Amino acid sequence: MKPATKAKKPNNNNVSQSPNGEVFPLPSPADYAKEFKRLKARVAKERKQGREIVVVMGVGFVGAVMAGVIADSTLGTDFKSVPKSTTGKPGKFVIGMRRPSTRSFWKIPYLNRTTPGVRS
Repeated sequence: MKPATKAKKPNNNNVSQSPNGEVFPLPSPADYAKEFKRLKARVAKERKQGREIVVVMGVGFVGAVMAGVIADSTLGTDFKSVPKSTTGKPGKFVIGMRRPSTRSFWKIPYLNRTTPGVRS
């Protein structure tokens, strides 16, 4: 991902601007290929560790919280009743997805640097 720059207004449709004015370039076809390769390797590693793969579409107000709740779940929990036993080990690997729109793609780089894209 290319670094963000400061700007008052995006001057084209190939960038996404955050509410505080940071501008992020939208991904190119080469970026998609690179990210797909990276994710394939990471997913294979997580599956070998016995984790389920969960994809959350949309990382706004609801999706970001949902991704966090799922990622915080552990192995050994029976969600139909009281937890039977908890190993404390993560049971899920969560991938947050967002459509690369000019309006909201900036949330992805924010989350990648652990900055929430929304506040309540």
